[in-house]
Amino acid sequence: MENQDIIIQQDLDSVEGILSSVLTDSIYEASINEMCLRVVKSGGKRIRPMLSLMAWHALGDKGEKKSILNFAAATELLHTATLVHDDVIDKATVRRGKATLNETDGNHAAVLAGDYLFTRCFFCIHDINNQRIGNMLNNTLASLVSGEIKQLHTQGNLNISIPDYEQTIYCKTGALFELATAGAAILSGESDKVIAALQEYGKQLGIAFQVADDILDYTSSSDTLGKNIGEDLEDGRITLPLILALQSCSSDERQILEEAIRNVNLDSVLSFINKTDSIQKSKDFALAAVEKAKKALTILPQSQYIRSLEAIALKAATRTN
Repeated sequence: MENQDIIIQQDLDSVEGILSSVLTDSIYEASINEMCLRVVKSGGKRIRPMLSLMAWHALGDKGEKKSILNFAAATELLHTATLVHDDVIDKATVRRGKATLNETDGNHAAVLAGDYLFTRCFFCIHDINNQRIGNMLNNTLASLVSGEIKQLHTQGNLNISIPDYEQTIYCKTGALFELATAGAAILSGESDKVIAALQEYGKQLGIAFQVADDILDYTSSSDTLGKNIGEDLEDGRITLPLILALQSCSSDERQILEEAIRNVNLDSVLSFINKTDSIQKSKDFALAAVEKAKKALTILPQSQYIRSLEAIALKAATRTN
């Protein structure tokens, strides 16, 4: 294991300790703490904390170590809170290969657990005492909610444009990656130019990550992905593979595809996606976002951490789970 990997793993272990401590330090919320810990410990990849730590080290380890660790933990808590609420909205029964909270404990308890995770997120950043971090966190939360609303309004809309889709996935995914990376620059006391560069990196990484996720919903298996395949189609989410397939069809073929989408005929939809090469086109879209993410990093001095951030972007676009 390289020295960089050891440092990041040690930092992630510290973040793990923070996640556990903020969900076990009050006997009055023991029941909801137990539910939240179950989700937090359910096998997440800790990508957002890792991004914060990578960016902080890439910028020279400036500022208090305690602040970046608390901030990294806050990004994971915010992410987990949104997942819990998403599962309630989507009526999802499986997440990361395990039963969701709404499946095991009911919608009411799951919503409260998600709310509680939001409070724990803000608890983590309280001692950081940085107004810009607080403002960015609030803006990110607003974007996450906006993304869900946009997705709700476009549910079943077969005429959604690629720019509209891109804006939705930025709000749903890119905004939180943006927070993770740009927040590290803020805590490092960096210039607006560097903060903006890491924001752009996070935004493009998030787009690549979400497009890959949307691809996997049509190409993976439930065992590999850890959630039910075809959920997007079933829930009326018109994602990039479908948008591209609809745009590539003749008028007669489009009518057939639209009918298959409305009837949630996954086999028929998949045949059109394959026929129009929409999976490869979607992969190319994700890889274009990776190149934009890498370009944003070019104003920073080269280091092992910058190379790792580049590698994370590529892996996000090409992942298989």
